[in-house]
Parts: sequence; structure tokens; C-alpha cells
Amino acid sequence: MCGIAGLIERENDIGHSQRVVSSMLQVMASRGPDGHESTRERRGEWNVVLGHRRLAIIDLQTGVQPMANVEATHAITFNGEIYNFRELRRELEGAGRSFATRSDTEVILQLHAERGDDAVASLNGMFAYALWEPGRRRLLLARDRAGIKPLFYAPLPDGGIAFGSTLSVVLQHPRVDHAPDVAGYASYFFSDYLHPPHSIVRDVRQLPPGHVLVWEDGRLGHARRFWSIPSVDARHFAGRTERDLAAETWDRLGACVERQLVADVPVGIFLSGGLDSSSVAVLAAERSKERMLAFSIGFEDATYDESAHARTVARAIGVRHVEEILRERDVLGVVDEALDMLDQPLGDPSYLPTFILSRLAARHVKVVVGGDGGDELWGGYPTYLAHKLARIYRVLPRPLRERWIMRCIDLLPLNEGYQSLEWKLRRFVGRWDDRPLVRHQRWMSALDLPALRDAIPASASMLPATLHDAELPPGEDPINRLLALDFSTYMSGSVLTKVDRASMAHGLEVRPPLLDNDMIDWAFSLPSHYKLRGKVGKYLFKKAASGHVPRDIIARPKKGFGIPLRAWLRGPLAEKLDAVMSGSPVWDGGLLERETFREYHLQHRAKQVDHSKPLWSLLVLDHWLRRLRDTAQRAPRSANLDRHIV
Repeated sequence: MCGIAGLIERENDIGHSQRVVSSMLQVMASRGPDGHESTRERRGEWNVVLGHRRLAIIDLQTGVQPMANVEATHAITFNGEIYNFRELRRELEGAGRSFATRSDTEVILQLHAERGDDAVASLNGMFAYALWEPGRRRLLLARDRAGIKPLFYAPLPDGGIAFGSTLSVVLQHPRVDHAPDVAGYASYFFSDYLHPPHSIVRDVRQLPPGHVLVWEDGRLGHARRFWSIPSVDARHFAGRTERDLAAETWDRLGACVERQLVADVPVGIFLSGGLDSSSVAVLAAERSKERMLAFSIGFEDATYDESAHARTVARAIGVRHVEEILRERDVLGVVDEALDMLDQPLGDPSYLPTFILSRLAARHVKVVVGGDGGDELWGGYPTYLAHKLARIYRVLPRPLRERWIMRCIDLLPLNEGYQSLEWKLRRFVGRWDDRPLVRHQRWMSALDLPALRDAIPASASMLPATLHDAELPPGEDPINRLLALDFSTYMSGSVLTKVDRASMAHGLEVRPPLLDNDMIDWAFSLPSHYKLRGKVGKYLFKKAASGHVPRDIIARPKKGFGIPLRAWLRGPLAEKLDAVMSGSPVWDGGLLERETFREYHLQHRAKQVDHSKPLWSLLVLDHWLRRLRDTAQRAPRSANLDRHIV
């Protein structure tokens, strides 16, 4: 696990190119605290510089990057872990390939030398890498199928390219403009995150998960998908009992966990007390050769505290449990520090407790396994059940169904305890769309489409990026299509981004066994009635965990990693909001409509409407823009370059 950076540019002074990459490596020091290296070469008219920051986990002595293969036909800078690298290495050695290290990095190099671009489809792991072929003057960028590891790039005006693990890395290049991207803003305020290929700035793009991109001698191609979400495969379940399928699910997950425990340093566990992390913890404790450490945080506020459940699991499996109980001021105290570590805005407030949990774990280990991905693969979100109810609601005549729901809302007592239910009912009606995939995105959105147009007038003629995502498995299984939609949008854009940024801020690697290739393929091969049965989500997964995970954990309703954001925006964070409304770079350039957000602030403070999502997103964007502006003002500027600072 590391951070990568690099560039290819027409520049007479190769020292200049290397200095730019040095600054790229500096801004992501936390991603690779164990060292940094770069290589440079002149290839025709191009300067080529590859950079790498290292978090040493596998092959601690000889795994230094950037790395070239023995034949010097390929060079790589690589971020991630390949879990099937030992099997691939044996295949390559059988084909006559030789190795100088024990690292998974060299396996990628030799696999590409043997199989070309098709090599990436053979990799089981989390990865983002840049592969340079000097003889062809060709660069390939690749990102794993789930989007666990990030990869940003920017075409340069001279036909070159800059790339890196984070947006802030690419923005170090002096010819990358910082001008805002309207589509990026729309994606951010609609979804809470930036959906690839967009970033928050116009010049920089994100490589989508499961894609490769080729630059060759000044020509940049289009991102090409190397993997697609599979459709239901009747061969996996025809004629088999639920008990058989549950047992196979558990066995497959066990094999995935075992693969992801491979490391030359101790591995710990993120343990929330929910079904997903508890299942991973049980299997990790069983298959580890050492007694493991499990890490949890809890809250003094019982509404948000799950620490008792995590302790139950830790006692049951015999791991050493390290926990931290947080007071309100503990979380509020890290807001500025945590937001400083976001390379681009992310509107999910659970980033804050994830940041604190990562800090706790990083004091003890370099690597943990966690439970991310279970909800998207196995149907853990209540939204999926809402779609089943929507089929009943849809058969009612429109005037009748809206009056009926609004009457239910009017009958609710007007107090804080019922506000959440009222909000859900209003969202169900107000964000209704007869197209299920669009309806799903609107239900999950922070700002619905009409409100988005009011908040960002320049976006009125465009749809948010997630609504263009049509790469879904074929078939007539509507719930599986919704799962695929969340897998390819919300999971990679928000959930995995949150975990990556929060953990790498502390030099911690988080591995998600539930997103192993084998688990992804297995889950999507099964019909959705194995995931959502009646009102029960994760139906088969719960059966698989039965007898292994404590019964109370399996029976618990889903609970998010939440904080009392709604109340904080009326209380301890209200002053920050007041300052943003008074004067902030978010208003520069006129992309955001200040009066719309001012009205949100007033309504939220008066407890009329819960606007916590767009208001928190506004605070995060304000913090990011201020930091970007301050960083640009401190950096030396070339006399012939005029950066546009938003």
C-alpha cells in the first residue's frame, strides 16, 4: 500500500520535471511514511518521471518502487495489494519468467510482459498503478474493479499527462488548472461525492473502477473497461439448497479473508459490531497464526454507540480488543485536521469517526481487514426494501397516493423523535420517479434535482453523473440491478473513498475481504431473493454467518456509523456556517447560489427542515477551497504560468 505519482511532459529541463514529482510525493507523505523514490528518463522529446511513496507491508527489503522488470521492458509505480500474486508467480515461472524480488509488484510487471494489457483482468486485489513501456513510449493506468484504490490524471497542454493517487497530487503540476468543474459540483451536491470521471476541478479526471487508460507518444485514449459486473448465473444455485449455498458463502469468505491476511507485518481488524465486520473478524481470528488486535470506537451518546456489540464479538473470538470511547468534543476537535486530509470534498460525515478509528488502529498496526462492501453485495440498505414497497404504492392513482402519504405525515406528532420518519416519508413522495434506477439515486441524494438546479444554476441543463451510469448487468432482476448501481456509484465514490482517505491519512492500509474478486462474482451470480427476502436484507449472508457470529449480532437492525450532525449544525458548528454565509470562496465565480444556502441554514436552525446534508457538504467545500487557496498562495509561481485559483 502506497501512493503513486508521475508525469510525462515536453520539457527541456528534466530536473524541473523531477522537482514537480518531488512536490507530488511530498503532499501525500502520509500515504507512504516508509520512504519515497522516483526514477527519471528522457525518451525522445518526453521527460518521464515516476514517483512512489511506500508503506512497506510485503517484501520489506526488496519491494522498493518504482520498479522495472528484469528485462527492462516495463516499469511500474503501484499502489495496493495483489492477493493472488503467489499463484500468478508460479504460472509465470512455469512460462520461463524470472524474478528478482518476492513482491507482488514484480508479478504485475512480468504478467504484463507475458500477457500485455489483458494482464490486469487476472489480478485479484485492490490496486491503482501506472505501467511504463519505454520502448513503445506508452503508459497504461489501471484501477481495480471495485474502486478501492483511487487514481487521478490530467492531460497536459503539451500532449503529456500527469497522474497520482489523489487530486492534490495532480494539482501540484503547474500547468494543471484549478478552475471548478460544474459537472463535478453537481455530482458532489447531488451525491455527496465526486463520481468518475469527474473531479471537483475541470482539468483533472478520475479513472473509473475496473478501467484502464492508455497514453502513447502524446495521444491519450479513452478509458476502457476491463471488467463488468456479472449477471445471475443459474449454474451456481440450480438444484441446491439454501443450506448448501450458505455454507459455500461462508467458505468462500473464509478463503478471501485468509488471502487478505498475507503480510510481512501484523494485521489487525476493524470491528464495528455489525454483521459484516463481525463475520470478517470471526474468520480472521480463526485463520490467523497470531492472536489479532481488533479496533473499535464508541460514543458517550448512547444513540450512536455500538461499542457493546463490538466487545461481545471480541470476547467471543478471543482477540485483543482496543477501543476508544468518544465524547462530542473529541469528534468536533478533529474536524479541521480531518478535513485537511481530504484531497477533494467528500460529504459523508462518517468520515470523521472513520478518521479517528484509523488513528487508533495506526498506533498499533499498519494493516487491518474490515467489512466494507457487504451492504452493496448482499442488500443491506433499507432503500432496497423501499423499492419493493414502491411497487404497491405505484399502482395507486397519483393524486390518491400523494394525498394518502401526506395525510400520514400530517398526523405525525411534531417533535424531534418523529422528524426522521416524517423526513423519510416526504422524501419517498417528493423524490418519486417511475424509473427505478433514477428514483433510487434521487432517494439517496443530498440535494434532489429541482433543489440542485436552484443551488447550482449552471447545472440546470445537465444530469448528475451518477444518473448516466448505464453499465449494469442485463436481466430482469430489479434488485440486483440496484445493487450493481450502488456498487458502481455510491460504494466506490463514497464508502471506499471515505475509508481510503481516513486510513491513509494515518499510514494505515484497510483491506476489504468482502470485495475480493471471488466474493463479488459469487454475490452477483445469485438472484436477489437470496439477498432480500420479504423484509429481511442480507438473507443468505445471515444464514451463512449463523452458528459462527453471535446470534444477537445477526439479528440486529442495520445501524450506520453516525454522528449527531443535524444537532451540531444548529449548535457547535453553526458559527462555522455563519462565517461561510458571510464570506467564503464557495461563492467566488457564482457557481453556488448563496441565497438558496442561506435559506437552508435558516430553515435548519429553526428545525423546519433537515438540511444537514447540503449544509455539511457546503462546510467541507469551504474548507477545501480555503486550503487550496492558501496552498497556492504559498507555492512559488512560474512567471509564464497563470493558475486560475477558484
